[in-house]
Amino acid sequence: MKGKKIMLFICVIMVWGSTIVFANASSQKIKVLVNDVSLGEVGALIDNSTYLPLRRIGESLNAIIEWNASSKTAMIYSPNVHMFVYNSSGGSETTFGEVSKGFNGKIKVFAQVDDVQFKLNAVRFTIVDPSGKETQIQRIPVDKNRDNYWFVTDETSYRFSSSGKYTLRCYMQTEFSEDWVVTSEKIITST
Repeated sequence: MKGKKIMLFICVIMVWGSTIVFANASSQKIKVLVNDVSLGEVGALIDNSTYLPLRRIGESLNAIIEWNASSKTAMIYSPNVHMFVYNSSGGSETTFGEVSKGFNGKIKVFAQVDDVQFKLNAVRFTIVDPSGKETQIQRIPVDKNRDNYWFVTDETSYRFSSSGKYTLRCYMQTEFSEDWVVTSEKIITST
């Protein structure tokens, strides 16, 4: 009896092992790069078709992904977001994309957003310093459903205390998710 149990156990292991080998033989992991930035081996090549994780690809392209479970439909939204940063110190407003290390002043963000094909609940603007610390500039609720918007933040005091790249981000929150999605980034260089 003990011999039959061992033989059955060995047969189960062989079948299970051959299933894993067969599954691995028909699929192959692939490395994915978006705008020359590696997302790692997140894709798969199965029967000469490439499969990619839609949410990861969408996030790397600053797009909003919506999944409708009832219709089994994935929707990708990529609104156009154009941001400008203003130095509003000293009574006049001037745009900038480069700043001297140590600059301490009042800044405002101006954003033109169009091709919005979903219900937008709110936008949020932040700035990330070279060490990765993210500071919120302003969150703006949206009460009208349109396909284009113009946003101007309130003045915010900010200090560019170190040299390097600062990232200005625009996040959007939609009616179908509580998540905030980065839809645009702009680099400000501090020298």
